[in-house]
Parts: sequence; C-alpha cells; structure tokens
Amino acid sequence: MALKDHERFCLDSEVSLTCSSIEYPMRVADHINTTFKQRNFEPALATWYGDETGAGSGGACGWEDDVKNPPFSSMISAGNANIFLKGKGCGHCFQACKPITVTISDECPGLCNTVPFHFDLSGFAFGAMAHPGQDHNLRQLGQVDVQYQRVPCSYGGTNIAFKVSEKVNPSWFSMAIEYADGDGGFKHVEIAQGGTKNFVAMDNIWGAVWKVDVDPSFQPPFSFRLTSADGKTVVANNVIPENFSVGQKYSSNVNFA
Repeated sequence: MALKDHERFCLDSEVSLTCSSIEYPMRVADHINTTFKQRNFEPALATWYGDETGAGSGGACGWEDDVKNPPFSSMISAGNANIFLKGKGCGHCFQACKPITVTISDECPGLCNTVPFHFDLSGFAFGAMAHPGQDHNLRQLGQVDVQYQRVPCSYGGTNIAFKVSEKVNPSWFSMAIEYADGDGGFKHVEIAQGGTKNFVAMDNIWGAVWKVDVDPSFQPPFSFRLTSADGKTVVANNVIPENFSVGQKYSSNVNFA
C-alpha cells in the first residue's frame, strides 16, 4: 500500500494539507524556536510504538507511567531532536491530522532524525488520527506524513502537579513537573521552604525534572515559583507537605491561564 493511501483513514481537517503527502522544507532552523503563537502548520513524519492501544512512555521527561492516566490519557508522543530539544520540548503540545493534540513526553533518537521533524506517537494516539473503525488499518501502515502545529496545552482544569523523585535526601531535592497549561515549558523554577517567600533557583537536570542542592535545615512544606518559557509566572504555595513521600505526586491549586 502506498504511503499516501493513509488519507483514506485520516479525518478531514480545516487545513487541507493536514493529512496529505508532502515535501519537507529545506530549512528547519527557523522552526526550532517556534512557539504556539505563530500557529503555522509544518510537515512531519508520524510513526507509533508499543502496543496498538498502548499509552507510550514518559521516560525521558520523568513522567513514567503517568502518561496513561488523565489528563495525558495516552495522548502523548516522543519527538526527534528538533522536537524534544534536549528535554526542553517536554510538555510542549502539538496538533496533527484529525486534529489530535499530543504532549511531548519522551525522546525518539537515532533513525527518527533522518527527517527534520518526526513524531513517534503512542499506539493509542496514532490510532486516534483515523476515521472511526479505521484505527487498526492506519496503524498497519506504520508511518504517515502529517501536518502539525504547536498549540497551547490545556488539561481541562487539572492543575500543575509535582512528582517527588525517588532519590531525594536531606541535601538534595528533585521533582518532575506535570500538566502545565499554555506553553508547557519552563524558563525558571524556584523553591522556597516552610511557607517563606525566600525562593531559591532550581536546575533543570533532564526532561521535566528539576533539582536543588540544599542544607539539611531546608525543610518542607515547599512552595514553587514557576516561570514559563513565554514569561508567565505562577506560585504553588506549600504544595509539598512536611511529611511528603518519595515517588508521590502532589497537585497544586494553580496553573497558567
């Protein structure tokens, strides 16, 4: 079956080229820093991995199996270098085909970089691009050309959550950040102890995981000041309690507008 035959299985879109076979542009540098404000559709290759209706992985972003549960709900994708951006792409949201919207939750290295932009979707998300009842047929193709665009993330009223690392100790605290609306990425993350407003900068060590080296006297509850990549700021007060547990996820009462 020719690659272009996937058009029989993809739903029509307001953008006529969203699911058609296309040529890749010669220049990719102009796109790498694109934000959702520009709203330009670009060509990409889409594949899928894992089980046919599987949730995919949050491995390279630090979300682990959380991607299978709401609000991610298995609608995730790994991205190649121009999408994953050495981890800075974690949490970015993209619209493609139906259109569906997916969150970048992992990296697709190696062969995924043979084209400028490559989305390796969960089996569930890839099938969601199909006409009703045609998801299996679409997955059988293995790969399809799509048009995509960066869009604001929206998790339906779910607030930002913080998942405490399994390896924290009295001198080192780290956590993964999930469910950020809007840009989805962060320019700065800061932490304050015990209800104070004395915020200390944290370092992004990989994916969506941030850490801080502290004196053992630095005690919870912990608050966080988050600055998104597009410059918006929210403060999650006392979100990590005094008796927090490693590996546990704690929800705040804030998100980006």
